[in-house]
Amino acid sequence: NLALIEHALYVTLSQLLDTGVMHADPHGGNLLKVSTLSSSLSSKSLSVTSGKPIPTLAYLDFGLLATIPVTVRDGLVCAVASLVFAKDVETVASLFGELDLLPEEVINDPVERKALTEALRKTMEEVLKYPPGETLYSSSSSTSPSTLSLSKLGNRINLTRRRPETTIPALEFDKLLDGLTRLVPRFKFRLPPYFINNARALGTLEGTARSLDPEFNCLKVMYPYALYRLLQNPSGSHVVRSTLQSLIRSNETGRVDREKVRKLLRDTALFTGFSRRKVLMDILKTSGGKRLIARSLASEFNHMVLRPMIQRSKRIGLGGKYSAYLQL
Repeated sequence: NLALIEHALYVTLSQLLDTGVMHADPHGGNLLKVSTLSSSLSSKSLSVTSGKPIPTLAYLDFGLLATIPVTVRDGLVCAVASLVFAKDVETVASLFGELDLLPEEVINDPVERKALTEALRKTMEEVLKYPPGETLYSSSSSTSPSTLSLSKLGNRINLTRRRPETTIPALEFDKLLDGLTRLVPRFKFRLPPYFINNARALGTLEGTARSLDPEFNCLKVMYPYALYRLLQNPSGSHVVRSTLQSLIRSNETGRVDREKVRKLLRDTALFTGFSRRKVLMDILKTSGGKRLIARSLASEFNHMVLRPMIQRSKRIGLGGKYSAYLQL
């Protein structure tokens, strides 16, 4: 039952990113199909009919658990969002300190960091499989009517209008671990037990799903889930805030790019199944969402009001008096 395996992926992602305590061995022998009333189930992948018993999963054998530090959880969210939304391998490499994969001296050394970025880019070329005509180096969006196959996500939302859409590549978990292992001797790389367990758990579930649907892509479930947490930022992480700002701002002007914001909300809607407006309203109720709006509005006010005012002041000899306001 593919819907049950998708449900297991959401449960595993919730354990990985929300609670930080994860069942690290979710193979078929440790997942039991059971029935429950819909009122007791919160699911984004199962079709729920009120009051009727529906199939769901019970987890067995908690002998292998992984505990994930909050900084690592935030780093994973930022890495997935940066890699899929912006194809920004350099940012992913800079997050390896947050992910507890590299010592600080490697991250803080410009020469080593540049070498790491190049090595990681080669690894990503091997483990990420894009549709024909697109690569890690091409634009991070396309204009095809349906780049994202939403039938695999429970038909929760239908995007058919022609607009820029994010292409989500397939991630080969076995090659990912192999590629990262090759970085160990060169960059003092370390693979904590929970990192290996995380990859193995997700790889196991994806393998089960692909036995039912060879085209199943685990990253299509992980990516919108990561975006939703990125926008909420429940831990108040400065790394998450910085990553989000880099994703929504123009590379040329540094200003908030409205199209990037719309694209981010649209991609996040794949996880919730709600409209962009509903997603935005939900996010605004969180502390992370409020900070995002406040910083974005302050930036726009800076560019649209303060900067022109200071430029006019400079022409009449008053620029120095007001230029400090640009540091807001």
